Amino acid sequence: MSAVANTFENVKAVILSAHKSSTSREKVNFYNSWAENYDQDVAVLEYRAPGLAANSISSHFSGDREAAVVLDVACGTGLVAKQMKRHGFKHFVGIDGSDAMLELARESGLYQDLKQSLLGEEPLPVQRGLFDVAVIVGALSVGQVPADAVRELCESTKPVQTFSLLSFDENNMEYKFNYV
Repeated sequence: MSAVANTFENVKAVILSAHKSSTSREKVNFYNSWAENYDQDVAVLEYRAPGLAANSISSHFSGDREAAVVLDVACGTGLVAKQMKRHGFKHFVGIDGSDAMLELARESGLYQDLKQSLLGEEPLPVQRGLFDVAVIVGALSVGQVPADAVRELCESTKPVQTFSLLSFDENNMEYKFNYV
């Protein structure tokens, strides 16, 4: 992406341009080009979703955080893992469609494993029933991770774990009706 001034309006325009991409390849190319500026751009927006998700998981997780294995889906640069580490979680596996985002996540040093995958088009590239926590933040929306991928996320966790799905996007009715 260009080195345009990091203003709220400019960042908003960048994010809205992501929704113009219609194919998965176009979306991946968008995120590959945005990766370098992603953390700075979402900071301009005061993006709180990673911290809110980590706080929610932390308040409901009763297991051993240091031993827990967390599946961070659509991990991007690692913002969620960074927040979860503050709550004592230490073992992260990340999945994202963007190689450039995965490279930045790798550089964070938080992840034990990172995998490239386009959710909804490819099977979830992890063992079923392995994870203590599965988290996805900012990607459950029309044109991003499809609703039918949610079932795979649930199946990735160990039995009798809590799974929470939260969306404030009124356009996400497909998710609400399929999985409530």
